[in-house]
Amino acid sequence: MTLVPSSLRNRLVLAGVAVGLTFAVLFGIGATWSIRHAEDQAVQAALQSRLELARDGVTSTGALRGDAGSPKTDLVQVVAPDGTVRSSSPALAGLAPLIDVSTVAAGGGPVHDTVALQQPDIDLALLGVPIRLDRSQTAPAGTGLLIVAVDAEGFNAAATNLQRVLVAGLLTVVVAIAILSWVLTGHALRSVTRLTESAEAVGPDDLATGLSVPRQDAELARLVGALNRMLVRLHHSHSTELAFAADASHRLRTPVATLRAEAELAVRETDPDQQLAALQRIIQDADQLTLIVDRMLARSRARRHTPQVVVAALGEAGSRWRRQAELAEVNFEIDVGDDVAPTAQCAELVEIIEPVVDNAVRHTPVGGCVRIEVRAQGNPGRASDRIVIDVSNAGDGVAADTAPHVFDAWFSSRDASVAGGLGLWLARETARDIGGDVALTDARADSTTFRIVVPTVDMGPAARGARR
Repeated sequence: MTLVPSSLRNRLVLAGVAVGLTFAVLFGIGATWSIRHAEDQAVQAALQSRLELARDGVTSTGALRGDAGSPKTDLVQVVAPDGTVRSSSPALAGLAPLIDVSTVAAGGGPVHDTVALQQPDIDLALLGVPIRLDRSQTAPAGTGLLIVAVDAEGFNAAATNLQRVLVAGLLTVVVAIAILSWVLTGHALRSVTRLTESAEAVGPDDLATGLSVPRQDAELARLVGALNRMLVRLHHSHSTELAFAADASHRLRTPVATLRAEAELAVRETDPDQQLAALQRIIQDADQLTLIVDRMLARSRARRHTPQVVVAALGEAGSRWRRQAELAEVNFEIDVGDDVAPTAQCAELVEIIEPVVDNAVRHTPVGGCVRIEVRAQGNPGRASDRIVIDVSNAGDGVAADTAPHVFDAWFSSRDASVAGGLGLWLARETARDIGGDVALTDARADSTTFRIVVPTVDMGPAARGARR
């Protein structure tokens, strides 16, 4: 269970209160110290002024002159060297020494102290300084103690009142911060609430419209702008997929109908050889149709395969392509250059090359040749992160009016067939999805060459070490 509120508004208010409390505590500590320091300075200044006046009112024997009862010297006491009180002001008459004379002898300097009297009920701040006294009739000469006092209750009361006012003021500030934070965050998040309600109301038909951009909130305006751009991309993708699905469903009706017609002909055929040939055509067309559908589903779901080692993947697929060429009575060659790193990997490499190879085999006449050359792209001696695959075949080339359209979806240079002209389109789109491309580089009358460029990743020990 977490103690942090889930609501953004509550978190902001909590943060504001925490900041206010921290400020209040630190400010309160500093202000309290300042008040106490000012109080001590005021008391010391009052004691010092009274001490200066009291010195002039004390005789050499320790007696107080007649004017010792003035307001600033009404709390004075003279202590003899033997610890007895030689004289005192009327307010302190009859009291024992307020400060022990031995403390002056030990320290040799002024002595500060406080004392709480019962009779009279008063708290005094004391200052005692050594004073030289002559011999009197009852006490010997020596160093005595001159004590002055001030009423500390007034200073303490003033300091306490200031502290109470300070605490009340700081608590008021914290409460005000909490209320103000609640109000301001509620006002600021009102736009977020409206944005949330608008986003919840967006449906598939509203993707192109987007959300209304708030004019007063620059941050939210930037966020809404980014969301609207994302919605536009989603709308474009959604529209493209819908159009493609509608087109595919319409165009796949013809291949399916063709399969059904061929199956019906095979059922009616009485010649076993003709029947077998018809069934073989059905199987071939069904395989082609399945391959096209699988590729369409893979693209529509944006599926990504785990990268495979280029050399190993081409070796395995090459065996399958060679058997396909043999069935078509076509020669097949594959050459992987030494500059292709044995540890190089590529995602969906076979899925990109296979439609191009299939197209080359189907357009190569009996006895012709299909050749695949694989090379690393880059300067000699330097590691390459891309490979180039050239797929060439002999036979009738691509006509000049056909070349610009070979990568169009559903375009086919042949009559209507099960393949439907999707193979090359899917190959190029898949390559572009991973940062590569497929292009027609040679369209001569007697040969055709397609070039495939795809990115690779070298997972050898050196590459792994560099990444670490």
